[in-house]
Amino acid sequence: MRQENVGADTPATRIDAALVRDYQTAQQQQRQHNRTPLPALPPLADDAVFLRRACIDLAGRLPRPDEVRSFLTSGVPAKRALLTDALLKEPGAAEVRFRMLAETFRVKEDEVVIAWLRQAAADDRPYDQIITYLIGEGHMSRRDEGNAYRTGVETAYAVLGEDLHCAQCHDHPFNDHTQMESHQFAACFTQNDQFDNIRLPSQYKYRDGKSGEQVKPRLLQMTREPAPAMKRDQDPHMQVAHWITHESSRRFGYVAAMRIWSSLFGMPGQHVDRTVGGSDPAPSWEEVHERSDIPATRRCCYASVHPNSLAWIGQNFAQRSAVNAEVVLADEFRRCGYRIGQFQRILARTDAYQRSSIVMNTDWNSSSLVPAPHIRRLPAEVIWDVVSAEKSGQLPQVPPLEHPLRMLGRGSREWSDESITPLSHELARFMMNSPDMQNTVDAEPADMSTEDLFISFLGRYPSGVEKAAAQQHRSESPKTAAQDIAWALLNTREFMFRP
Repeated sequence: MRQENVGADTPATRIDAALVRDYQTAQQQQRQHNRTPLPALPPLADDAVFLRRACIDLAGRLPRPDEVRSFLTSGVPAKRALLTDALLKEPGAAEVRFRMLAETFRVKEDEVVIAWLRQAAADDRPYDQIITYLIGEGHMSRRDEGNAYRTGVETAYAVLGEDLHCAQCHDHPFNDHTQMESHQFAACFTQNDQFDNIRLPSQYKYRDGKSGEQVKPRLLQMTREPAPAMKRDQDPHMQVAHWITHESSRRFGYVAAMRIWSSLFGMPGQHVDRTVGGSDPAPSWEEVHERSDIPATRRCCYASVHPNSLAWIGQNFAQRSAVNAEVVLADEFRRCGYRIGQFQRILARTDAYQRSSIVMNTDWNSSSLVPAPHIRRLPAEVIWDVVSAEKSGQLPQVPPLEHPLRMLGRGSREWSDESITPLSHELARFMMNSPDMQNTVDAEPADMSTEDLFISFLGRYPSGVEKAAAQQHRSESPKTAAQDIAWALLNTREFMFRP
């Protein structure tokens, strides 16, 4: 079903046009170099697929049975747009936005910050205001217990898409920033009475400084124009926040727009955990960086240990064309006032979001922003809310490592955007054998119909073949058939992945 705004100049149609242009350009390049052409864009998804996708992505839940029946029988032309508008007003949608922000800024235990951020997500406050609160008022520095190195590196990575991890200990030949620059940016996160507290490490070996030398605070060079100088008579954290939101070439908006895109469309790559047995904790900052004064050499570069390095970090935003899809996304995010919920609404109205999903493989690798969603595993919180009476939103931000939510992908908040949706042997065992799973299955009434079971777990009606198979099982095992069917549906790939 097409959107009601076809032909109109709207944010959704402008994004669609940019995505298709990029796709056509990539297709031409494939042909010019005698490479295998990109696959044809998939058709629009049917209503059942779209309903399930939108409920998961926007409201963090599976569609309700009454919702499925009503939506699939509705003949209203604009029903998809009406659905997304309604979903984005739900408390679950605010929780989805909150989790995105908490992941970005590594929010863990500070109840004041958690309460403020939850309310900001519910109110859909502009992202630049959120940055000003969390960075400008020093919450990130307090979260890092005054470790200015850590705050500088994580701020650059999460908000500006700049990776300073290698630069903490050495100049990297393929990194835009040097060790000196990373220390200068770290100095921006000290307190006023510690303005010159950052010093170069004892093993510093480059010509632009000497070992033990004091480092003056300096903002990162993000454009051809020099960054403004830090002033001693103004709060350094607020100066950084103001620079990020006003003077850093709007890079923060680009990175946020791509993060929101990724949450609805996915990006290349699906994490597969090939280990057998318990969850492995993410490496701590101290394990990776070893000492608070950052030695000149280290066991390994950050990229090899970060659990979820973002695929879209590192794009050269400044050199993109004005009609490139990434630039258009950033521009539309700015136009809607940097409101995450409003931007989600725009993306959900695009034809790209309405298409059937693709499997990201080598056929698509030359087109980073494919104008169709990727097939991805369900978020950890959606699975947990289905199989447990304990709601994920009521748990601590970082449950204990042995909690199933961690195995399902909830991260430790040691690093920005750390949570993942892994595929693993442990996940398969959990879905087949865990007590939580058994309790969910046992809770289904014995007289629950096959149709109701399919609608509850898969968001669609069963096919004729599926009905026949279920009916045969009911005749053979009438007492346990409903529970058996529920268990089988919860262990299908269709349940485990968002369409």
